[in-house]
Amino acid sequence: MRPSARRLATYLAARAAPALASMGLTFLCIHALRAEEYARYSLTLLSVGVAAGLVGGVASQAMLRYARELSEPALRRGLIGFPLFASAMACPLVLAWLAWDGGVSVAAAIATATIPALAVMDTRRSLFIARGRAGAVFALDACRAATALLLAFALLHGWGAYAAAPLLAQCLAIAVCLLLVPARGDDAPTHGIRNVDARYVGYGLGIAGWMATIVGMSVIERALVSKRWGLAEAGQYAAQADVVNAVFAAVAGALASAMMPAYLAQAKDPDAVALRQLRRVALWSVLALAGGCLMVGALLSAWGTGRIALALTADAHTAIALVAAATAWTAAGFVQKPLELRGRTQYIVGAVLLALLLFVPLALLFSDRLGPVGVALAKLLAGLFYVGVVLVLGRRAR
Repeated sequence: MRPSARRLATYLAARAAPALASMGLTFLCIHALRAEEYARYSLTLLSVGVAAGLVGGVASQAMLRYARELSEPALRRGLIGFPLFASAMACPLVLAWLAWDGGVSVAAAIATATIPALAVMDTRRSLFIARGRAGAVFALDACRAATALLLAFALLHGWGAYAAAPLLAQCLAIAVCLLLVPARGDDAPTHGIRNVDARYVGYGLGIAGWMATIVGMSVIERALVSKRWGLAEAGQYAAQADVVNAVFAAVAGALASAMMPAYLAQAKDPDAVALRQLRRVALWSVLALAGGCLMVGALLSAWGTGRIALALTADAHTAIALVAAATAWTAAGFVQKPLELRGRTQYIVGAVLLALLLFVPLALLFSDRLGPVGVALAKLLAGLFYVGVVLVLGRRAR
């Protein structure tokens, strides 16, 4: 069962609009903020992203997997109560970490306050995807992205070129899109019997651990660049990584969303041949995306002038390594699907923690010899290692 062209196109639009706006926001911040201030913005956003990945993952990924099986009361708890409860536990820890790492700041407070709204939004999007509401996904993400870009432009010019300005813009944008795109709408009535029970929570925790570790790896790589070569170098590295990751997140997210009905069908009635076909479609799409990114980068290197081109190509070797690393980690998200569908999320968490343990010493070693590009290469090797481990575990778990 492959995704329909119409559904895939809708999800691509839903992901492309936020990705373009996200890149626009990145370029806006590069232009408006000093490199040091952009590094602070990126590191704050990623630090909060670890908690947001954990909180949003445990709520949204479980909703994605079990949305069609939840009873009506459980659905209400899963959409609002559960993500807010998880956020209430995470926010004080995140604020304490940010205060310890960089001191108490307005940017840290704003970024932390974004976590609950982001968790609710991610969970709502998962409900839309599970029920095939591609148009609602488009409305939710496009509303958030466009509002964030417009508000960031206004705040950066009206308030000042501070890291807190784009962070506040994104927080307000999430609140706006939650108000404008309600969860209920034309959803089909729920006839399930599952509650927000231990299995539901356990599934979400496993995926959330994976998501938080991935974001944590990005925090480590940029913090390492910052400590060794200064905030200005970290700002340039972060700008390149943000652009590359936005492109991969858009296309891979659209593909995964469009294929979700087929994946959910496999969860109930597994078919090894069908799973291999789904994985093949995904992997070829990811490789095509990587080739497209490298081609665009080459064209910008040849013809590009101005800050946008510099953000993408200021260090061509680092850009290529970042594209390769994004390819490996994006492919990993599809390779691990059989384990997800079988509920073996503990394997996924174990594998990504092993990859993190490999990444840290490699990043330290390679950065000594190669500079910032060595950090990107370490992330690439950690991604390839993770893919290999997940493939082996997936075959053993059959």
